[in-house]
Amino acid sequence: MSTNNSPGAVQEFDHLVQSASFVFLLYYRGHWCPFCIAHFKQLIAISDEIKSAGGVIAAATAEVPEHLDKFRASTGFSDTVIVDPENALAKHLKKEELLDVAISDSQLYQLRGYKHGMAQPALLVMKRDGTVLQRWAIVPSIMNIGGATDRPVLAEVWGNVQKQLRGEDVSTKQAYTTTGVLHLLSQKLFGH
Repeated sequence: MSTNNSPGAVQEFDHLVQSASFVFLLYYRGHWCPFCIAHFKQLIAISDEIKSAGGVIAAATAEVPEHLDKFRASTGFSDTVIVDPENALAKHLKKEELLDVAISDSQLYQLRGYKHGMAQPALLVMKRDGTVLQRWAIVPSIMNIGGATDRPVLAEVWGNVQKQLRGEDVSTKQAYTTTGVLHLLSQKLFGH
């Protein structure tokens, strides 16, 4: 249950990668984002299966550490969170061509405490040997409310990871079902 700030963010991620068969990393915008909260609830629903398969789960955010308790309270997420306000990990993942996390750097985000920009939603599932099993990163646009919506359904991502762990072929161009505003409203109104 770490809350390390960068420059240790890259080292913390590397440690996680070496500590398990694979790491399932999910980026979130902040404790204030209802779409992030809903996405983490999806992750929690499959977390026992991921851990049983030898994986470790982690979150990453550019949000300042003062909000971590609010994030945990609203999501129920109790695993490792890499708090990285300088986006050192996102830059490292891009440099290593593992994942291209979008960093939104508008004045609005800077006023919200993101001095080095806000890391947008993304996910990376990577084996200890560096093999990328799955990756996805939002490209912020007007259509996805600046990066808030249109996230892959994590149970589908996990299904493909399981196939890959068994040595089955999975298309890297697979289109996942995505969540949006209607999915969030359904969760709020009907609890699913």
